[in-house]
Amino acid sequence: MPQKHAPGATHADPTKPSIATLPYELQVAILEAAAGPQVIFMNIRNDVLTFARPTGQGLAQSCQLARQIFLKSRTIHRFGDHAYWIDPEHDVFYLYRDDPVMHTPRPNSLDTRLPKGEAFDRHAIQNVAVDLQYLGLHPRFDPVVRIWIIFPSLKTIHIFVPDGPPQTPALRSTPETLVLSGIPGFQVVAAPGMDKELFHAVRYQIKKVCARILTTENGWHGRSNPEVVGHLTSLSGPLPEGADEDDR
Repeated sequence: MPQKHAPGATHADPTKPSIATLPYELQVAILEAAAGPQVIFMNIRNDVLTFARPTGQGLAQSCQLARQIFLKSRTIHRFGDHAYWIDPEHDVFYLYRDDPVMHTPRPNSLDTRLPKGEAFDRHAIQNVAVDLQYLGLHPRFDPVVRIWIIFPSLKTIHIFVPDGPPQTPALRSTPETLVLSGIPGFQVVAAPGMDKELFHAVRYQIKKVCARILTTENGWHGRSNPEVVGHLTSLSGPLPEGADEDDR
């Protein structure tokens, strides 16, 4: 008599391990964990903004149950000529490369020019990540202003810190190799050539800069001070052959 399973994943090859043999509730828990926030890589080069394909999209093609879970909290958004399923409240857009940031002497003298390139739904990008190295010298004003201008729906700034000793350069990574973990506020951090400080201090500086931007004469109607979240970054393996290894 064939063994019966609750509706869920399909066991395609009985000779190989599969979550299809697990109870339905456990299948759901595994797939919900796998369908967590996506990290979408962004690149600005020569004033042109482009987006990499999110890696999590493949989960939706593995089985019907995975597709239902993946699409449950996502809506489709266009990025240039491509359309991706995105969860604006949780997915993180990682600005892993950018042109040199222009100096801004004070908040009310902002350079409001936007990069060209792929058009995108600005309401879809609420969580933006940058490397600690990207933030540069104290008081870290210029890069924060740039992020603020380009992404008007910004709600959270994520700061990526390499999992290693202070002054470790930002990791060269791809969407397939980047691994994130939590960072304690008392972690001592430093970008190359910068002084060491607690991550608590970095987070405070960023929030202080955003508060200054909100008080400018422009008013910034409808904007609010974003949250600041830190992550330690590591690699799950070597960069794939042919991956971009230009200097960051």
